[in-house]
Amino acid sequence: MTTQAKRYVGDPYWERERPRETDTAKVRVSYFPEAGKLQIAQLFTDRDTGEAKRGRTVTLDQEDLTLHPAARALILEVLEAWREP
Repeated sequence: MTTQAKRYVGDPYWERERPRETDTAKVRVSYFPEAGKLQIAQLFTDRDTGEAKRGRTVTLDQEDLTLHPAARALILEVLEAWREP
């Protein structure tokens, strides 16, 4: 039995808003302030072009994290723990 990936069926905010983006060696972080979305995408190198491409992506939603303060608190706790000394 195989599972099929779920596709996003909401508003295509990425088509109407240009995100603020930054890359690390392993991920691309994209922030869409108007839509209230933060995407974290795994990067991989395209074998043909050598270009960094987006792979699996997780999207954090501002409204969802506002409604679930424990999740927001955990994310903030991790970011604070990872802050440079």
